[in-house]
Amino acid sequence: MAYAFLLPARPRDLFRFGIYFLLSLLAAMLKLRLPGLTGTMSLGFVFVLLSISELTLPETMSIATAGVVLQCLWRVKVRPTSTQVVFSVSAVAVAALLAFGAAGLVRSRLHLDSVAILLAVATCVYFLANSLLVSGVLSLVKRESLTAVWQQCYLVAFPYYLLGGVVAGLVAASGRQFGWSPALLIMPAMGMIFLFYRLYLARFMAVPAAVPAQSSPLRPVQARTA
Repeated sequence: MAYAFLLPARPRDLFRFGIYFLLSLLAAMLKLRLPGLTGTMSLGFVFVLLSISELTLPETMSIATAGVVLQCLWRVKVRPTSTQVVFSVSAVAVAALLAFGAAGLVRSRLHLDSVAILLAVATCVYFLANSLLVSGVLSLVKRESLTAVWQQCYLVAFPYYLLGGVVAGLVAASGRQFGWSPALLIMPAMGMIFLFYRLYLARFMAVPAAVPAQSSPLRPVQARTA
């Protein structure tokens, strides 16, 4: 993560960075609880994807790490330990760094500047890196296979990331044509995604609650995730 902040920054729009930074903090307050985990996921990753498309790596890392810190500390039932917060920040930072690098690799090596392709690659890399890092630690703690833990905790979250990637792509594509300020009008779609997925997860989690605990595939895991 320190490497990202040591990179020389190209000319940038500090006002746009500030707006994205503040909006990412607001989005981090909209949290969903994943089945099988005591941690949460938020809408903050949408602004991480936007930053990958439009901002520098240090700006992207700032947005990603500040959002996950707020997500860990905002209105929590049980205060996370400093170790849990540091791990969550580190996992998101690594995921953002890999996603930024993957998008840059596609742009430079394949000479592609398509917003759809860049954000599709960034979304998949970000999701896989973040989820596999957290699942890897949980698999060591629970002494279960990585595949089993990942499927139990994160398989249900992948459509949420895809929808967020679509919103980020629409904002980025609209921004290139009309400017980034009008493109932010698409942001209310994030609220609709949040409400829809909260209802979806509520119904999803109600299914194992209606059957005996021995047959439920969703067992709570004591860990936090971003």
